[in-house]
Amino acid sequence: MLTESSELYMFGSYSLDISSRLLVRSGEAVTIAPKTFDLLAVLVTSNGRLLSKSELMDSLWPGTSVEEANLSFQISTLRRALGEDGMQWIETVPKHGYRFTAEVRNSPAAGRGALEQDAEPSLRGKRAGLWKKPWYLPAAALALGIISIAVFVGRTALRSSRAPERSSPAVPLTAYPGHEVSPSLSPDGSQVAFSWNGPTEDNYDIYVKLVGPGRALRLTTDPAWEDSPAWSPDGRFIAFERFNGEVSDVFVIPALGGAERKVATVSLRGGRLASSDHLKFPTNLTWTPDAKWIAFGGRPSDDETPGIWLIAADSSQKRRLTQVTGHEFGDWGPAFSPDGRKLAFTRQRTLSASAVYVLPLSSEFTPAGAPERLTRESAAIQGLAWTPDGSGLVYSSGGHLGLSRMQKITVPTRQAAPVGPIQPLPFGEHATGISISRSGRLVYSAQFRDTNLWKFALDGRHPAGTGPVAASTFDEHTPDYSPDGKRLAFASTRSGAEEIWISDADGTNPIQVTSMGGPQCANPRWSPDGQMILFNSRREGSADLYLLRPETSELRRITDDPAEEVEPRWSRDGQTIYFGSNRTGRLEVWKMPASGGAAVRVTKQGGLTATESPDGRFLYYAKHEGSPSSIWRVPVGGGEEKLMVTGLSYALNFVVGDRGLYFLALGNSPNKASIDFFEYATGKRTTLLKLGKPYSVGMALSPDQKSLLYSVIDSGGSNLMLVDNFR
Repeated sequence: MLTESSELYMFGSYSLDISSRLLVRSGEAVTIAPKTFDLLAVLVTSNGRLLSKSELMDSLWPGTSVEEANLSFQISTLRRALGEDGMQWIETVPKHGYRFTAEVRNSPAAGRGALEQDAEPSLRGKRAGLWKKPWYLPAAALALGIISIAVFVGRTALRSSRAPERSSPAVPLTAYPGHEVSPSLSPDGSQVAFSWNGPTEDNYDIYVKLVGPGRALRLTTDPAWEDSPAWSPDGRFIAFERFNGEVSDVFVIPALGGAERKVATVSLRGGRLASSDHLKFPTNLTWTPDAKWIAFGGRPSDDETPGIWLIAADSSQKRRLTQVTGHEFGDWGPAFSPDGRKLAFTRQRTLSASAVYVLPLSSEFTPAGAPERLTRESAAIQGLAWTPDGSGLVYSSGGHLGLSRMQKITVPTRQAAPVGPIQPLPFGEHATGISISRSGRLVYSAQFRDTNLWKFALDGRHPAGTGPVAASTFDEHTPDYSPDGKRLAFASTRSGAEEIWISDADGTNPIQVTSMGGPQCANPRWSPDGQMILFNSRREGSADLYLLRPETSELRRITDDPAEEVEPRWSRDGQTIYFGSNRTGRLEVWKMPASGGAAVRVTKQGGLTATESPDGRFLYYAKHEGSPSSIWRVPVGGGEEKLMVTGLSYALNFVVGDRGLYFLALGNSPNKASIDFFEYATGKRTTLLKLGKPYSVGMALSPDQKSLLYSVIDSGGSNLMLVDNFR
């Protein structure tokens, strides 16, 4: 049976703390399932001994009879979680069991304790002899007095040195209905500006309130989504973004309310858009310390390369600070150090992989060197701010839709110097949008959400949706029925990271079948023969397509292009795989042989999430991933594309049936989406069900076409959290 140990074990770039149930790789926590963690603990503490399969199963499932396949699955999952070294470290001994071959080092703490215990008898003998010496008692008293003074002085000094670091516990600053996001503290820390979708949760506007009791003052009333408020250094103005499709306009407004003034337009094409995922991005505006410039992430126009830009507060001129290359999504979340000589920002490589960079600046806010990366590109950065003294950065990071945590890192004082250790903070779970004032006041947005799968009967016997199906208190989305209708595949974050799960058709007996470790892992699709699951994941950086055989846990990556490959679908005969890719600079539908081979572009004017009609004659696809989107059709063999329906809520939210298209239609607010049906024969569009809740992503049609699965946000929101005396 597995027993807890207080020791710390180190192997390769990993550290394993069994008592704290924490696995760390190169200073960053690695999320793995509880049973997988137990297996790793047994292997690491085995001292390289060969462990039989029965011994491992008794340790992992004491007193329970389980199939050997469960152990095989856990071994496969652990190997994937450990990356390239997993196959080498976990050796399979045929017909016997497994051996952990990595060189394991123990923490020296336990060794010191053992040495002291072994030495104690001889020390006691020496101490007993000393009491007989005539000079011993006076000397001992004097020494004790000196030690007491030293301890008192030391403890006093220690308290003084640590006092500034004893930040207060995180407490709620707001508790309004809906989402309060993107906080920005005033320079003196007495007020906070933020974006809130209001008491009716129907529109994001900019608000300001005192840090403490009192109601929030609404500064803006435009029906467009507004975000990223940023105080000017003198506290007189607030800059903010107003979104309009693939652009945002930057405005400046007096902090107490008044007339708005437009400063710039930012193109967000191919990157950060106003959507539910947008809530996970860092605040995207900041002022230079002299209040003459406003920095933003994006580009002034589609003709420019994305990066961090400066726009003069009077709109008279613009200046580039950074520039992205290749397939990187963009640079976002700029933050100036207190002295203005460094710019921190987030470089987003893919949807769920970004890193913190720092750019040295001259006194004129021009680049004084190349930007340096401070963190690994292993998770999405969701908030970023400088410490009050400018010596470090606080950031929040996490996997796609999974748990996020707040950490602190020391910034090198000179270029090419080693980066300081990453320090996890005792607060900040699910944190985004961090703001820290000069006085040491910290505010962040803590988000929570429960997304579930619901079922809708198409025979009319149940006029409302039933569910949830395969429920948890985390996110479930992008479902798919197996061809025989007996099982489901879906994405879930219930393990702490987004992974693929399978269950019975009614949602019972859920089992995690992937361990990709944090980056996006979604869109599972059963093969027509029910033997494999096709999905996309960003485990290697950009999104790639993978094939998983659930019965054996065999996993195979089938694309490796540096561009994105997303939202795959099988052809009806299982011989072809359709997917969306931005290999040409924008998302288009591509296809490739399921057995492997070169991909061929299908669309030329944009497209993704392509699905063949049941008769194999047509290919239906979403025009683009933004919201709203539209559904189009093109002959499978090629030809002219044709618009079928508009108002699609998201590219993943439609399915193709025998008689027509079922899709989640976008209402005039997130809570007013509906399930609509478009009939091929008549072209008639009918609303079947009004959701009454915000929509999520993914739909599935049962093989008998008698029911639909869809994903909605059953509950969600965010509050502003306050921490005082942070250093």
